[in-house]
Amino acid sequence: MYKETKKRTLIKTILWRAIATLNSFLVLCINLNNNLKSAIVMNITGFFIYYVFERIFNKITWGKYEKS
Repeated sequence: MYKETKKRTLIKTILWRAIATLNSFLVLCINLNNNLKSAIVMNITGFFIYYVFERIFNKITWGKYEKS
């Protein structure tokens, strides 16, 4: 089992917020003309983007160490 350093968690958080903000911006640029529809699309796309983000970030070993 691995544990993350605080620095890794901070970098991961900053990267995720940047990606989530970009997702929101792109969805809103489509101009769906409906706030509820935009919120639903953002959450659905955010779900899949976060899943891919986590899978990719788990392959990065920087900032991970073996829990003793």
